[in-house]
Amino acid sequence: MKRILCLILSVLFILAALSACNNNNDASPTEAAKKHDYGNPMSHPLYIRAQSDCESVVATFKNSQMALSDIPVLDMEKIEDEGETAIYRCYQDAADFDRVVVTVDGKDSDELAYNEFTSGWELYPGRELPFTYGKESGEPEYDRQQFPYDNRTKDVLIRTPADYDPKSSEKYAVIYMTDGHNLFDPHATSTGSWAVAESVDAMMSQSDNKAIIVGIENIDGWRDDELTPNLGAPTEESYADGHGAYFCDFVVDTVMPYIEENYNVYTDREHTVICGSSSGGIESFYIAMEHPEKFGAVGALSPAFELFDSNTWKKYLKEKDFSAGYPFVYLYCGGGDELEKWLRSGFDEMPENLTSVGYPAVSIYSAYNEKAVHNELYWRIVFPDFLKYAVKLPLVK
Repeated sequence: MKRILCLILSVLFILAALSACNNNNDASPTEAAKKHDYGNPMSHPLYIRAQSDCESVVATFKNSQMALSDIPVLDMEKIEDEGETAIYRCYQDAADFDRVVVTVDGKDSDELAYNEFTSGWELYPGRELPFTYGKESGEPEYDRQQFPYDNRTKDVLIRTPADYDPKSSEKYAVIYMTDGHNLFDPHATSTGSWAVAESVDAMMSQSDNKAIIVGIENIDGWRDDELTPNLGAPTEESYADGHGAYFCDFVVDTVMPYIEENYNVYTDREHTVICGSSSGGIESFYIAMEHPEKFGAVGALSPAFELFDSNTWKKYLKEKDFSAGYPFVYLYCGGGDELEKWLRSGFDEMPENLTSVGYPAVSIYSAYNEKAVHNELYWRIVFPDFLKYAVKLPLVK
């Protein structure tokens, strides 16, 4: 009798479990997120810091690579009141969505990166800044080193995370970046900085990935010269005779050895990436193509590929040796001002330029934001998306 009773109870338990599974499968992403499904490993929190007197904070999740017939729109819950500001939260599946627009009292934010490495965004009038929930905010601190460069000196800014211990054996990945003067200082430009330290901190809080940031300044009147590779006749005469090869050698032969000798960092290509925007985007791309044995990924945001035509690019790429592997290429462009529109053609053509010489399509990713203009605000809000691809994908060799 006991055996029969146990059998009946077991059957009832299995039926209940199957029913629960079926209900979960039928639930829309919106309904699942509203339940705050802590048991789902893909249910990822989004935190928003905004004014505390908001009547409505709503998150609309998107997938930048496909049109969605059912876009989840979630009411965000106020979980902490900080006085003038408050923290709002909701949950979503980071495997299905990579962008979010947050509407605060009827006013939409820009299209913000959302993935398993993001934590939150501060949204005040004129401010959209990544932040890590539970971590004190503050201006990033960094080391500044000077190196001889041509007939002058060049500053390099090195930012290590707060818990970095130079005596520890723990290794960190390295993110090399151009325009180091615009990476950390919130007053660097009229639209702020890239806030890369805040994005990396968020990534570290959400994963086991650890990284230091190395920003190389291009602050003086030599910027265009330093960040323009000499691949042939440019489409704009004022960019002729660029010295991007010299800058490339400086990064690889001077900066990288210094970092690898003085900081606890990996020295393999899998943990070494480079990123830049505009002229810094084309130069970062060029450096990665020149040294695929050293870089596992490159971020070219609003890149000035348009300075050279497709035939020049194909000829250049065809001569490269990728036997050491193919750096993952992350491309981004906007369409919200005349400069971004001018850059769009080169951005659109580069994937075909690469694949035409045998570059694997799986190692190329393109992101586009029609409303984005050519400034640090938009590079800031897409940078966490670049981080996701730079540190996650397996490299193709």
